Amino acid sequence: MRARTPDLARARRLARERLRKALLEASRSSNPYVAGGYRQSRAVARAVGTRLTGKQLGWVAHLRTARWTGPTTFEIGGWAYERGYGHLDGPPETRVWLERDGRRMNAEVVHRYDPEVNAAAPPASEHDYGNTAFTATLDLAPLLAAGGDGPWVAHVRVVGAGRDRTGTFTSRYRLGSVRHLFASTQPDDVQLVARWAGGRGLTLRRQRPAALARSAEVDGRTFTALVTTDGRTLTGASLRTDEDGDRQERTELTCTPEGHDDAGRPLTRVTGLVPRTRPGVVDGEQALSLERDLYAHLDDGTEVRVSTALDDAAPVLTPGSTLICTAYGNGVLSLVDAPGRVLVDEVTVDERPPGLRFRGRWVLGEDVAEGDRPTLVFTGARQTLPVEATFVETSRGQGTWEGWAPLLASVWGRQPLPPRVGGYVLRARTPDGVVLPVSNVPAITRRTPELHHLEGFRLRLQSGGGRSVRFNVSPPRRDDEVGSFQQRRLERLYRRTTWSPRNAIYLESFYGRAATCNPYAIDREIAARYPQLTRFWGVVDASVPVPEGAITVVRGTREWWHARATSRYVVANDWLRRTFSPQPFQVVLQTWHGSMLKRIGLDRSGQPRSKIETIRLEQSKWDVLLSQNHHSSVILESAYDWHRTLFEEGYPRNDPLTPGSPYAGDGAAIRERLGIRPGQTAVLYAPTWRENMTSMVTFLDLERLSADLGEDYVILLRGHSRTVKFGASLDDLPGVIDVTTYPEVTDLFLAADAMITDYSSVMFDYSVTRRPMIFYVPDMDDYRDSLRGVYFDLSEVAPGPVLSTQEEVTAAVLDLDRAGERYATLYDAWVERFNHHDDGRSAERVVRRLLAIRK
Repeated sequence: MRARTPDLARARRLARERLRKALLEASRSSNPYVAGGYRQSRAVARAVGTRLTGKQLGWVAHLRTARWTGPTTFEIGGWAYERGYGHLDGPPETRVWLERDGRRMNAEVVHRYDPEVNAAAPPASEHDYGNTAFTATLDLAPLLAAGGDGPWVAHVRVVGAGRDRTGTFTSRYRLGSVRHLFASTQPDDVQLVARWAGGRGLTLRRQRPAALARSAEVDGRTFTALVTTDGRTLTGASLRTDEDGDRQERTELTCTPEGHDDAGRPLTRVTGLVPRTRPGVVDGEQALSLERDLYAHLDDGTEVRVSTALDDAAPVLTPGSTLICTAYGNGVLSLVDAPGRVLVDEVTVDERPPGLRFRGRWVLGEDVAEGDRPTLVFTGARQTLPVEATFVETSRGQGTWEGWAPLLASVWGRQPLPPRVGGYVLRARTPDGVVLPVSNVPAITRRTPELHHLEGFRLRLQSGGGRSVRFNVSPPRRDDEVGSFQQRRLERLYRRTTWSPRNAIYLESFYGRAATCNPYAIDREIAARYPQLTRFWGVVDASVPVPEGAITVVRGTREWWHARATSRYVVANDWLRRTFSPQPFQVVLQTWHGSMLKRIGLDRSGQPRSKIETIRLEQSKWDVLLSQNHHSSVILESAYDWHRTLFEEGYPRNDPLTPGSPYAGDGAAIRERLGIRPGQTAVLYAPTWRENMTSMVTFLDLERLSADLGEDYVILLRGHSRTVKFGASLDDLPGVIDVTTYPEVTDLFLAADAMITDYSSVMFDYSVTRRPMIFYVPDMDDYRDSLRGVYFDLSEVAPGPVLSTQEEVTAAVLDLDRAGERYATLYDAWVERFNHHDDGRSAERVVRRLLAIRK
């Protein structure tokens, strides 16, 4: 029984996957009976599930913004709806209130339309939920007199579309004002506290702190606060870090009675010297700052955390000190310590040219060299954007600063383009490598998230943990193009319209993640010989550079749908997927993207029936398949059950690798662009991706490899296109240049003196250069027998060493001079088998044959 457990788990997983796909297909069905039946059965399933589990199935209530607009006025924004029920005749009737023990405080609700609702909606949403957004204003003055300190929970009721649903907020936006909920301290020292309480959503409560810091300040390393209590006597005080056990730091403070305040409450001055303790490691990463809470010891033996009336006041920087006093969201005082700090007091967004302008303050600790100034950059997953900053010193080690962050970036010497899609965070570093925290003042966090439509992209200002300064870039879609509902609407229009052809060609590479590979080479040939043909490039976002003279169309925009529908020729190097339906007049050329060592398509064993059907549906959209060689032709016929037109003409992308070709490349110029020094040996490391891994495959320890090779070598790291969005660039490694985002891999072939790869199809392209190759395959048995499968035994025919340890790779690189002679016979046989058509004129032949086809 135990031996069958993995098989049973796999069967259940496959069953769930098949059910999920079946439901997804039903939800997308163009058959009204199938789609209607799906919606009705889903509604019944949700109703039964809600009754059985007690959970609000299908209920969506999202809190987007939250801020104090007055001492007792709290404004929230968000949306609420029940999935599966749209409001076609106008917004639903939405009510918002706070409730505790059957008592209510109602909010004033204003409806609004927000396309962000559709952007956040789950896939296959069949309704436009944008009109379910609202802004609600709560007057909390009655809460002060309500008595009791228990939490009041925010509720939302939505009435419309024949439905009436009530629930609490179930989700929140984590990079904005909802993450930074401040307390509002009243004149009588009572606090109104807003909190996100997990299962209950948004809560507000009235609390009278047992101890409240009326003021808090620092002078160098000396901390002083005036603390009032609820009538009990303060007998002691201490500062503590939030760490547990032996790692917790505790600093006792001196307490001096100062009489009573105007309300008769005991007033005590607490003071002490804060130790110089470096921030430690949190969750495996070096923390940028260290936080200490103030505790009061009372005469009845209790110990309480001290609250503060700072609320959302901007932090104060004191000359000669890197300590700041601030408030947690629950109103508790915190003393934050760091080697220095950069504060952002103002941020504005410029539209032309697009960029961010900053004004702020800065401070550096005593251990930072005099005259040093931090450098600022926005860092993303695969891109770094510099900030042009000017620092003015107003006193020793601190001052003001202004900055400008241009948002059009030139990558690899190409034309300036919008940033890559994704999140970016502002970071500061001193010249000697000390990383400083960068934070917004509360006035900015109250604004976030803040959406801006800029030319070529959408930008959201954000504020993360520690009030970090962030922004997010998304594709430049219009409001009526955002979200799965709007995309399904555009898709229906695309499928129902009778389109007329244009004298144009639509090109796409790796699902729009780049403008490269065989489609790029075909574009180059068309631009040179057939300029009358309009060239459209489909890309995922405007950060993808396209060839000069071509027109960028961003996936999901109306222009993208129109270009794919009307271009007479369509060229792609990977699947065009479900949303593409060829028109009667279109000629579709599938170039694929490499010759095959690893098994593809129908040749892979264990394929579920749904996958086989998907493969056959995809290949039915193609008119022509391109093959690099006879080896690939045989495989394509089998893997895609192909019995139609096949061009076996070599790969156009390899034309620049052949001397004498019209497109022969200049390796020396590329090396200079990459920063490879004269005389250095450049080794390209280009592993493929793995189905069981999302991150980039780097089985080699590149830092150790670079150290072992020495300064006369440089490693060019090329991650697979499917892993570009995962992880950060590795440019900080000495002797390594991360070229994962470099647009054209053929340029890297020209620049590299040798290549290390595993099962990647680059082996069939790089061999055109006849330069040394090393095959590092430490997982060969698993990859061949379990993960993917291969068409031939690489170890028998490889034109270079097939290795399994890093030490062997290092030795092979150091022995490159003898590789040519050692593997000459195998290399000759390899080139004859796989490169017999790669003569530098493949693009010319392919384009001539393609344009000769007319429908």
